Amino acid sequence: MPIKSASQTKNNVATYAVLAASLGLCVGLTGCAEGKLWRTGQYVPWAQNKWIEEEKIADTLFVKKREMRETVEYAINGTQQDQQRAANFLAEIIRRDSILLHRIYAVQLLGQLDCPASLKALQEATEDSNSEIRIAAIGSLEKLPADESLPRLQEILMDDSNADVRLAAARSIGEFSGERAITAVAVALDDQDPALQRRVMQSLEKITGEPLGTNQIAWEKYVKATTSDSISPAGQPSSTIDDYFELDEPERSSDNSFQPKVEKNWKSP
Repeated sequence: MPIKSASQTKNNVATYAVLAASLGLCVGLTGCAEGKLWRTGQYVPWAQNKWIEEEKIADTLFVKKREMRETVEYAINGTQQDQQRAANFLAEIIRRDSILLHRIYAVQLLGQLDCPASLKALQEATEDSNSEIRIAAIGSLEKLPADESLPRLQEILMDDSNADVRLAAARSIGEFSGERAITAVAVALDDQDPALQRRVMQSLEKITGEPLGTNQIAWEKYVKATTSDSISPAGQPSSTIDDYFELDEPERSSDNSFQPKVEKNWKSP
């Protein structure tokens, strides 16, 4: 049996390496929709099939979004019954469509409709198993009147299991104004999540215009002084509006000497 010389073996290895590199380059250039030579994929069956499937998805997404948008635009300029029908149409997409982007877009469009069916569909969306759907529903609730949306936003802020969803609820409540908004967002002032506490205080600052920053104690005093929950049975406020600006007076000990009182402000994580 002839024995290959070292030079022959070296040449074979080099040949195989060149072939492997060439094959990898061809697959990479023709089988991918990216790169400078992506158009060569038209000569490769598997690349063509992939493009066809991607185009189907893109066309479906575009056509479906256009259909939803046109339905809502027609309903807005129509009657209350038209809005009800549009809301029910979007609600079915949210419940049954297999493409998440369709569902999110439908939830976003619901915020443009002011009818009972729209509110009901948004209420259902806030209980969806997908957190992105719930966050989209919060954004749409923000566009509705306060008496329709604030109670549900407060419930989400208190009870949702996802931190991002609760943060979204705190932010949305900050887009409203008045005592109801203050009360709704203040329920999470003492939450154990520092990020949520900060978001709540940012929303309180936006609602009230008060520059209290991240001083949790000051905000608690402000809320107590300005909301109806702080009104005594006699009808008199239990504290004045200026109380939250004042520091607590030091307490006297048994020997009548002043003892400093230390309070904790909000802590960064």
